[in-house]
Amino acid sequence: MALTCRTVRLGKEARGLVVRPRPGGGPDQTLVFTQEGDIHELEAAGDDGENGGGYRLGPRLGSTGCAGVCHPVYDPASQALTTRALCAWVADGGRIRRLDVRSGAVTMLAGAEAPPGYFWWGLAVHPTDDNKLWAATSSAVCRVRTEGNDAQRRMEVVAGDWKERGSVDGNGPAARFGIIRALLPVSGGRLLIADGPDLRCMDAGGAVSTLLRGCLIRDSVRHMALLPSRELAAVSCDGSELVLITGGDFAPSSLPSTAGSDWLLSLLAPQAEAYGAGDSDGRGTSSLPWSVTVRVGDRAFHAHRSVLVAGSEYFARLLAPGGGFAESGGAEVSLPDADPATFAHLLSYMYSTAMGVPCSPSQLLAMPPELLRPTAALARRLLMGGAVAALTERLAAAATPASVLSDLAWADAHGMTELAERLRAYAVRKRKAVELDGLEEFTERCPQQAAKLLRASLQA
Repeated sequence: MALTCRTVRLGKEARGLVVRPRPGGGPDQTLVFTQEGDIHELEAAGDDGENGGGYRLGPRLGSTGCAGVCHPVYDPASQALTTRALCAWVADGGRIRRLDVRSGAVTMLAGAEAPPGYFWWGLAVHPTDDNKLWAATSSAVCRVRTEGNDAQRRMEVVAGDWKERGSVDGNGPAARFGIIRALLPVSGGRLLIADGPDLRCMDAGGAVSTLLRGCLIRDSVRHMALLPSRELAAVSCDGSELVLITGGDFAPSSLPSTAGSDWLLSLLAPQAEAYGAGDSDGRGTSSLPWSVTVRVGDRAFHAHRSVLVAGSEYFARLLAPGGGFAESGGAEVSLPDADPATFAHLLSYMYSTAMGVPCSPSQLLAMPPELLRPTAALARRLLMGGAVAALTERLAAAATPASVLSDLAWADAHGMTELAERLRAYAVRKRKAVELDGLEEFTERCPQQAAKLLRASLQA
């Protein structure tokens, strides 16, 4: 299918886009950050010719607190890109800096300096390795290693040239770029490149091709993002318009695989000795005004108060000063009967959602099958609607004719109403294959669910 493009007039000067899982569940949400510092949702609109593209800015949802933010994440910072390691990489002129979003510490990545007189115009997390970045000057695309102490081997040019410019497709150093201004990783290890007026692509092997010429208005863009519709959206340099490109097999790049629950626990709740005595006894990090220590079983999670409040209605009520809870407004809360591994996945989800990581909720809640039920139960307890919806999808998809009655009994016992409805519908569709060995026990334990299931089966 050939690529086509169209423009949408926004009526305000946009600085960047974020696509994030919608709080409370439902389709992913596209946020537009404006020059004034306001945040609006990009809403679908009838293609009536008024705005030229079927989208419009919705009502103002909030403010970043500062004007001129560009390349935002949900908690905006200039040219910042979040990773699973809870840090942000920031392009600062010809340097790359690392911001630890938990401690606020900023460090420079030695060996990642652009040549004198050159600037990093584009920065993106590598699609398959969270220890690497893509960084681009106006004419060269580089791979940057973020681990290790060997500054001499930190960076390599993978396409283009520091000095020579042009618009030439080819493999690696044979390719030429004119004025790179934005990068966006997509599926298949590919990297979309906004090069002046042209949309170009570098594949996983380093081959550069031009996808569509002359599509980027005013010769360049300042930011690109994939909309939930799978359209590519690019913010024009003056911010007045969006370029929407359709017809490509664009999909978000997958998050790097992790070592699972143990990895999340070591990252989010290291053993007490890793922090030292100051933190293990409730002081240290948790004494900072933005920090809350959540004690889950024998592990202590140090988290941003704002992330907990935004991600969980339970924490929003618990941490509100004067909210009536014993721990209201405190620096430490406790979930003694919860499992640390399940909470680690939910805290990772809260951070990823808050920072606008461009993946579906189900991708953000990747976990072993044995943790699906306890994580869904804890998400419901913490009033995390979006997480509950995503886990409902995964639990419903995992049902089989052999497990559906057990799954339905569990959903009923834990108040998972929507999941129960999905499982009843599945059982009716597969009624000839459903294993009936546990039917009597199911009927005794869940008489109301059994009645609903019988009624639906008779009506089918």
